[in-house]
Amino acid sequence: MDWTEGDFIGGHPVLDFLNTAAGRTKQRDVERLVDFETFLKWSCVAGIVSESEVNALTDRLHRDPTGAGTALSDVCRFREALHGCLIAEQAGSEWPEDAKALVISNLRDCLAKAQLAKCAASYEWSVSACETDLALPLTRLVLETEALLRSDDLARMRCCDRCSWLFIDRGRGPSRRWCSMAACGSRAKSARYYQRKTGNGDER
Repeated sequence: MDWTEGDFIGGHPVLDFLNTAAGRTKQRDVERLVDFETFLKWSCVAGIVSESEVNALTDRLHRDPTGAGTALSDVCRFREALHGCLIAEQAGSEWPEDAKALVISNLRDCLAKAQLAKCAASYEWSVSACETDLALPLTRLVLETEALLRSDDLARMRCCDRCSWLFIDRGRGPSRRWCSMAACGSRAKSARYYQRKTGNGDER
């Protein structure tokens, strides 16, 4: 599939990653990472891996389709566990224990193979670009997760009132209710207008 600007409205690559399993309802009923190659394309557009790394990893997955299937399963398992934790975080609840354990396990494993590198005036965890293991994109996403959990953006995280997408609200005014006005915002306003015209009551 082709990834468009509308797929990257979370305000953070980790939230855009979580939103790859969500449709335009509250149900996470649309799986868009249908194979590892699709995940690679998403990772490239999201800036997680470079085009040269995509080429190397694509060659690797063609030589090891079984490994690609396992790697995709690991990606989706981490995504769903992290989604459960961040939905709980956004609601002010405790993280689900099983999901929390999986997220922490991934964080520990990825930090163990990361290097601390200077980036502008600060430092960040990184994984060498020479790595061509199929776990490379997920490893970088896990490291991005570690950075998100320590950042001020965590407190600005919201869940769309209309769909299940998560996003960072950096506005100065009232909290945003929708992931984007072009998508859920316009749908919500259209639904309210229709209900007023037909007298069908409150929006559900």
